[in-house]
Amino acid sequence: MPDLPPDLPRLRTLRTWHAMWVERIDEAIATLEQREKERQPGEERRPPSPDWIV
Repeated sequence: MPDLPPDLPRLRTLRTWHAMWVERIDEAIATLEQREKERQPGEERRPPSPDWIV
């Protein structure tokens, strides 16, 4: 593989760096999936009705 460094320490550094980014991306995906799951299709977000009216 000519596009990667030939030595083990640099390869391990690259592996660690990329693993950290994959973890960050997975967390962002999970957050967005949770937000979409909480939002019902066709339902608008409104504040709750007041307990009393003047």
